[in-house]
Amino acid sequence: MKTLAVLSLVVSAALAACGSDGGDAPPGTPFPDPTELTGLTGAAEDVLSQWVVDRLGQGFVANCEDAQRPDDIGKVCVSLLAQRDGRLAYQMGPTFSEFTRLFVLEPREGAWAIIYEASYSGEVTSIPWPLAVGAQVIVSTESDCLQVRDEPGLAAVPIDCLDNGTEVVINAGPTERDAFTWWRLEGLGWVAGEFLAYPLE
Repeated sequence: MKTLAVLSLVVSAALAACGSDGGDAPPGTPFPDPTELTGLTGAAEDVLSQWVVDRLGQGFVANCEDAQRPDDIGKVCVSLLAQRDGRLAYQMGPTFSEFTRLFVLEPREGAWAIIYEASYSGEVTSIPWPLAVGAQVIVSTESDCLQVRDEPGLAAVPIDCLDNGTEVVINAGPTERDAFTWWRLEGLGWVAGEFLAYPLE
């Protein structure tokens, strides 16, 4: 079984893309490359169970509603949050407590693969499904705002800054530059797609 290779965004680049002047990268920032568990078949929960065993070393309950006291105290459980285009979004957390992680999985070559994983606190209001031209999405950042630039890239001129939760439409992209994936927003300019997400339906 392969161990997970977790990649993190460079904080300084993330801050430059967001327009923040300090602090940590916002929760929910996706990895630049998909994190995958390969060689597993069966239910998506099987992949999440293996992630819990490998990363946390804890017991697992495949559905938080099925957790039983006292047997499942101290374990981790998941709950299916949403589905889109064959992909699944799950919340994860300690049994009998608040959720603390969000996962997105998709089927790849007969097995489920984790394509997004992040810690969070509070309520989930958006999901980082893969972006596409024509998608109606929202700005998803905990920084002051998301920089809009006249061209893709951190060196491009900032022309606007969008508040968290702003609704936008993607009309061009993607373009890879400066460790970010850039998308053009209708009537606005270019932004780092790592800070766009689909609203929770």
